[in-house]
Amino acid sequence: MNDEKIPQGRELSKPLLKRLTNYMWGKLHSPIYVEDLASESNMSTFHFARSFKKTTGHSPHKYLTTMRLEKSLTLIPKDGVSLAEVASESGFSDQAHFTRVFKKRMGVTPAAYRRKLKKSV
Repeated sequence: MNDEKIPQGRELSKPLLKRLTNYMWGKLHSPIYVEDLASESNMSTFHFARSFKKTTGHSPHKYLTTMRLEKSLTLIPKDGVSLAEVASESGFSDQAHFTRVFKKRMGVTPAAYRRKLKKSV
């Protein structure tokens, strides 16, 4: 853990944000809690969440969800990978949750997105 202290209400440093992003990518397939990220940052949960949002423009949860969607977009086109596997590998709790989040952000379900990709090939 880094001893880097962040004053209240300040943005996270670029090296710290990079370390946190690498941490999230490395653990993307498993649950990641704001408390874990705050601990990695040597900050309280409240101050971490506020600083993270000030730095990125997004809450830690929304940022992590976006990362998970990015990961899913690399897996959906792969033949032989079920949508349940895509959901799991991307860190969503289950396929239904993945489908809801994907549709809300992308405007189509993962299955429809996959079909559209296959038609365009």
